[in-house]
Amino acid sequence: MSNQRTARSGQSGRRATNMEQTFKDASPGSLLGENVARLDAARFVSGRVDYGADLIPAGALHLAILRSAHACATIVSIDLSGALAMPGVVAGLTGEDAARMSDAMPPAMDLPAQGARGPLQSRCLALEHATYFGQPVAALVATSVHDAQAALAKIRVEYEVQPATANARDALREGAPVVQPGWDTNLFVRDRIRSGDADAAFERAAHIARGELTVGPSTSAPMETLCYVAQWDAHGERYTLTGTFQNPHTSRWLIAAALRVKESQVRVIAPRIGGTFGLKMAGHPEEVLVALFSRITKRPVAWVEERRETLLAGARSQHHSYEIAADEQGRLIGWRDRIMVDVGIIGAGHSWAMALVTPAVFPTVYTIEHCDVECSLAITNRPPWQAIRGYGKEIGNLVLEHAIDRLARQTGMDAVELRRRNLVARDALPRLLPSGLNVDSGDYPGGLEQLLTMFDYEQWQERASAARTSERRIGIGIAFELTPEGGARPGNFPNGYETSTVRMMPSGDVQVLTGVTSPGSGSDTGIAQMVAGELGLRADQVSVIEGDTDVTPLGTGNASSRALMYGGTAAYLAAQELRARLCQCAANLLGGAPEDISLRDGHAWRESNGTRIAVAELALGAHLRPFTVAAGVTLPLEVTRSFAPQNVRVEPDAQGRIATYPTFSYSVHAAALELDTATGNSRLLDYAVVHDCGAMVNPALVEAQLRGAVVMGIGVALWELIKFDEHQRMITDRFKSYLLPRANDLPPFASTSRDADPFHRSA
Repeated sequence: MSNQRTARSGQSGRRATNMEQTFKDASPGSLLGENVARLDAARFVSGRVDYGADLIPAGALHLAILRSAHACATIVSIDLSGALAMPGVVAGLTGEDAARMSDAMPPAMDLPAQGARGPLQSRCLALEHATYFGQPVAALVATSVHDAQAALAKIRVEYEVQPATANARDALREGAPVVQPGWDTNLFVRDRIRSGDADAAFERAAHIARGELTVGPSTSAPMETLCYVAQWDAHGERYTLTGTFQNPHTSRWLIAAALRVKESQVRVIAPRIGGTFGLKMAGHPEEVLVALFSRITKRPVAWVEERRETLLAGARSQHHSYEIAADEQGRLIGWRDRIMVDVGIIGAGHSWAMALVTPAVFPTVYTIEHCDVECSLAITNRPPWQAIRGYGKEIGNLVLEHAIDRLARQTGMDAVELRRRNLVARDALPRLLPSGLNVDSGDYPGGLEQLLTMFDYEQWQERASAARTSERRIGIGIAFELTPEGGARPGNFPNGYETSTVRMMPSGDVQVLTGVTSPGSGSDTGIAQMVAGELGLRADQVSVIEGDTDVTPLGTGNASSRALMYGGTAAYLAAQELRARLCQCAANLLGGAPEDISLRDGHAWRESNGTRIAVAELALGAHLRPFTVAAGVTLPLEVTRSFAPQNVRVEPDAQGRIATYPTFSYSVHAAALELDTATGNSRLLDYAVVHDCGAMVNPALVEAQLRGAVVMGIGVALWELIKFDEHQRMITDRFKSYLLPRANDLPPFASTSRDADPFHRSA
């Protein structure tokens, strides 16, 4: 749930991961596990942080986009003449115009061989066909936002409207019209995951519960909408794009390919981002549009997304038909699930892969030997998915917990006791999931017992029992979540590693240049404290530079909680090597061996006699007097390291499965909800969670991310839903119709980590 997931410490008898082993060598001055304040918190709360729209230069042209009013239509003609004659309008483009100057974006992830049967519909403007409501059809730029928006009404488009395929069931029926032009099927991919003999398990089962669960589309609704500013430099023959880029290096690669230029001719800069949650990952058509118009007009071009456009970015549409089997003692022995997923149109992004992660988490934290899960991804006339948090894992957990509750009601067993009997024991880990993922550690029974005490489960049971005859009933829910993180799926660009450089300047100032980016979670603060502690400095003495493809190492940016797990660990390893160099410099001046030197409180200390020298003095001396101060040291004081996790397997096993996630955080939640049976209104009364996200670099930041994740989950469960009318036009186009939870909708909230001190650091 958090963007701060890193390593497990090995407490509670768990096997240490390779990241844990790395942290065991922490410096005596380490800041790991400290609640260091966000480095730029004052700038955020005082409104002095520049977001994308704050960086639009004076004199920039403003882009406006005409989007398809139909989910499925042939574009007969587009007439821009009336729009081009409007005040302030400088230039306009149709799909045919854009196709003469650009190509479709390539896929950011390899498409599955069984489903990739045609070209992607990832052009910046639709060409010949509109395949989803809201697809960009034509665009223009004007000297002001208002002029640009007003001119859109003058664009004349003639459509031949066809019936839209609006859901996965219709898309996969025999004889259904093919949705994606150039393809010969609506089946994008079908995956089947099996273990044991599910049929035999169900035949001998004493109890079987069956059910269906449909999860509707929803989105992340970040504070800041998408924003891009493009500037074509005719002299240098380069594009510079600034804006809400969650994956700057990936975006550079895709944009360069679409614009038919070398990758070195594109620079992407990502400033502070006002929330992403996957929405701002690479592959948006507007990234190419602003660049095209900048080259045409030879002026900077800006686009700020409207909220109704942001809400087009949906995900999560799934339908599950499941069966769960148990023996006489309530031991779970079988799980079957048939999943149909509506992934919309396939664009350049890899968000469709969310649907394949859903079955990969089964059977989550439970011991179920026999499983049979089939997942079918269908292309429909809906907008392309975006990689919305938590990337499909949340639905796998939801469905299995839903099934366990249904089985408990059907058999009369207590839902908590049923879970308790079937949780994977701590000493049974590591274990392979049927999908091939290797879950290496965890203490699920301990987490459950800790939660029941914190939540006061017995007291809530008594209140629920007392309210059973009232109009205001009380329901209690308990649920686990297993969350694979650190995705390293082959074919994704880039993949499986991150790189960071730690540089100490002659003044002693420290910079970290990293290929990851911060989505607003404070991960840059976590990276700073990881590095600072190794160098004996304060976190505010380290600056973290992210999101500039001309400066930072090639990297993924922000995805799958990799900011600290990958980028932070790479920076930590680099800092350790730099620490060794500084210790050698200190030994050259103070005498003794480098092993006798420690860095803390801004100084290098010779522990055997208590002498010391300032780290800043070492840095300056290494540059001014390298043959004495830095004798035996590789200069400059700059180290680049990469990190790749070990708990990943890309060679298929006997079942043809690979393991693409290295870490498996988990949590267990409890909620009390009051339902007014007369009105149907509900109210959350209480909420508690015990979480285990690994070794917490900064517990305060973890807590903030955890609370945000819980609120997002509550919103999706109770209010958030993207809706379309009978013509497949989206009708939830504002926050009056797409409902987000407000502060007064939320209950009291209690949370705690499974481990009190995950680093086991002694004074």
